[in-house]
This record gives sequence, C-alpha cells and structure tokens, in this order.
Amino acid sequence: MKKKDFGHAFLAYTRLSPGQALPGNGQRVPTAKVYASPLETVDLPEARKSGGPQTWRLMAQLRAQTPELELTLTPGDLAQMLLPLSDRDGRRGYLSSAGAYPVEAYLVVRRVQDTFPGVYHYAVKAHQLEQIAPCPDWAVWEAALADAEGAGLAGVYLVLTAVPARSVARLGPRGYRQALLEAGKAAHATFTAAVALGLAAREAEWFYDESVAQVLGLPEGEYPVAVVIVGR
Repeated sequence: MKKKDFGHAFLAYTRLSPGQALPGNGQRVPTAKVYASPLETVDLPEARKSGGPQTWRLMAQLRAQTPELELTLTPGDLAQMLLPLSDRDGRRGYLSSAGAYPVEAYLVVRRVQDTFPGVYHYAVKAHQLEQIAPCPDWAVWEAALADAEGAGLAGVYLVLTAVPARSVARLGPRGYRQALLEAGKAAHATFTAAVALGLAAREAEWFYDESVAQVLGLPEGEYPVAVVIVGR
C-alpha cells in the first residue's frame, strides 16, 4: 500500500476552487489568550514608535545570528521586540486573515533585568508579561530545543504557538493553513525588531513539540510552531 502523503492531503483539503462556496460560519472566537491568575505580571515600558534604523537599511541587515555572550536583556528590549505582536485598537503589526489572530506568544525568560526567570505569556492587549510557570530545568529545556547552537547563551526564548480553531471558525479548513502562515509573519516581525535593537536572534530549526508544549503548559488545541533564540 502506498504511504499516505499527509502534506499533500493537507493542501488538497484546504484548497479552494472556482465556484466553491467560501467556508466559515461567522462564529466569533477570542483573538487573544487571557490568564485569570498568573504567578506574576511584568508591566513592559511603552515601546518607541519612531526613530531607529531606516526600513531599507534595516532590511539589508536582516540575518540570523547566534548569541555569543552570556548577557542580560532589558524589559525595554522585550517591549520593542514584542511591539509588532501587541494589540493596537484591534489590530497588530502583521496581517491576519478574517482578523482571527490565531497566534499566541510566550517568553521563556533566562536573563532579563529585574525579571524572574520563568515562563511568561505575552498579553497582547495589556502589553504585559504574565508569569505562568517557574523557571524550567535549563538542561531539559535545551534538550527540548535539540541542543540548538547558542541556546545556553540566550537571554530569552520566544515561542510562538498556533490556535487553529480561531482561524477555522472563520475560514473553515483553510484556517489551518492561515494559522501556520501567520505564525511565520509574527516570527519575522519580532525577528526584524530584534535585529533593529542590535540583538542576536535565530530560529531553533528543530525542537521536540511535546517537550516544548509541556514546559509552556499548553492545552489541547494549541501547538508550538516556532522558537526564536534571542540574546546578545
């Protein structure tokens, strides 16, 4: 029996054909995750919205860099890096089909000034970090990232997750495709911000999904999609 090509099946299932009724039932679902009682909250300073490198010069500088120094980041660094993900009057710094915003952001904090090491959820509406778990075992965490180069020197690890149900509620099965695309948009936006700050940032090409999900305490239906290692 020929082995089933799940990638092909996924694309075939989510394709649209001329004359086909557009999916989606108009169901409204939350566009952001809210923790009722986090362990701790960190109010980030207001991010600058002007100044800094010019767009084209910055784009020419975009390249992945591995952290080389075991140095601390600042809340200001995090504020600027996360600005593209923040909710500003119902929109964010990247496009989202049907305004579903299926992407959530977490920071595994290792070295950040005046901030306890631990696992934090980024509250997009409050521009705030919510601590949801204490500091992980760093050896276990680095193993979850397949011992990626420079992981031990990072200040923070940005983890982007997808909640496909948000997109599926508005777009039907094609929402699975859009959820992955939007995670890529969000990753690129934060990566660009990190480079503008002069930080070293690179994607962890490999990670063990279940291990990462366990550290973040993700519920069923929410999946880790990208991990960005950020340092100096």
